[in-house]
Amino acid sequence: MIRFIKKRIFIFFTEGHERTILTKKNVVASFAIKGVTILVSLILVPLTINYVNSERNGIWLTVYSMILWLNLFDIGLGNGMKNKVAEAKALGNMELAQKYISSTYTIMSIICVFVFILFCILNPLLNWNWIFEKMNISPDYYQEVFGLIWILIVSFCFTFVFSLLKSVVTADQKPAIGSFIDMLGQIFTLIGIFILSKTVAPSLISLGLVTGFVPVVVLIISNIILFNKRYKVWRPAFKNVDFHLAKSMMNLGLKFFIPGFAFLVVNQTLIILIQGITNPVEVTNYYTSFKLFSLMLNVMAIIVLPYWSSFTDAYTKKDFEWMQNSIYRLYRFFLYAFIFQLILLVLSPVIYYAWVNYWMQEDSNILNITFLLSAAVCLYTTATCWLNICIFPINGIGKIKLQMYSSIAEMLLIIPLALWLGHHWKAPGIVLAPVIVYIPRMIWAPMQLSKLINNKATGIWNK
Repeated sequence: MIRFIKKRIFIFFTEGHERTILTKKNVVASFAIKGVTILVSLILVPLTINYVNSERNGIWLTVYSMILWLNLFDIGLGNGMKNKVAEAKALGNMELAQKYISSTYTIMSIICVFVFILFCILNPLLNWNWIFEKMNISPDYYQEVFGLIWILIVSFCFTFVFSLLKSVVTADQKPAIGSFIDMLGQIFTLIGIFILSKTVAPSLISLGLVTGFVPVVVLIISNIILFNKRYKVWRPAFKNVDFHLAKSMMNLGLKFFIPGFAFLVVNQTLIILIQGITNPVEVTNYYTSFKLFSLMLNVMAIIVLPYWSSFTDAYTKKDFEWMQNSIYRLYRFFLYAFIFQLILLVLSPVIYYAWVNYWMQEDSNILNITFLLSAAVCLYTTATCWLNICIFPINGIGKIKLQMYSSIAEMLLIIPLALWLGHHWKAPGIVLAPVIVYIPRMIWAPMQLSKLINNKATGIWNK
């Protein structure tokens, strides 16, 4: 029996196309790494709530969600670099890949400095008390929130640049390395919050310092190690900066910018709207539910992410048969994912108690997550799983003009729809809004993907 299992494992990792074998290895490695990351993130939920209370936790989630909007300054450069480096690697031009990486790191650093200076200029002009009032934040927390904003701004600027490393390893078809870096950041963050809970009074500032800067330190060290070892040939250097290359990355990156902007508008406004229409505690309820149902979303990301650069490589080499077989496997996995989500929804009340409420040290921190909210989050994460299966390969191929048009329509619809649904059904209504605006995309995305992998795409389907 043991010999049979060993044989099957050997066959799994050695038979098939070279690209498929590499993808399998990355998926399995990512599963092992991501499993630890998910476990740590689940432990962080009750630990953080116990440390700062459910209201502070909701405020922290909302402020963090607002800071993520600064990712718009990326203007698609990260994804543009990812595809260009993957193309250069497929053609064996390592010098060109190094130039793309060096140029992107330099441009992103310049943008980072600009963002920080811009915030320093705008900060004195903003009426923070009015902003906090509109966000339903208690005056007791104003000073803490103001300090938290500064901490997250600074930590974001560092993350903005050094997280490019994860695009580099994905372009090399080794996203498991990026997952390992995320895992280390989560583990050390968990340790930091645990120490805070035992030694420091509840504070958003303390929480921000740990959650903001611990992952930054891990990213900086990872950049130093990998660019001096595995990716020494790609190490960023000022002498290799070529701003002329930036134009080609910008042309491709801007195509990714609009879908990326739409993703932020559609997804990151959820927490902000929940906070504005309800209260910080309801934000914690939503986030906790999202953490549960995003387990499958994380699993799906592990499986689908390696296909981004693999499809770049396959499409460059016109390997349509491999792409067709890969999509069939992904569609089959989605069916299993859908069944798992339904089971999770039925068991969610029991899971919430065993996972979070059982560990609450104060009754005021016990969460009351309605089944309707859980159902809405379940539907939202399942829809996102389906979209990831279709959109990631399309992004790898680079035919995203239809996605740009769809993204513009989604941005225009999401906020008025979410506000209307939110005023009628509170948090569950807000969470359902992106599912509704994503319906057209959920229909056309698999159609475009089918045309591309069968080499039948023409017109808008092939742009």
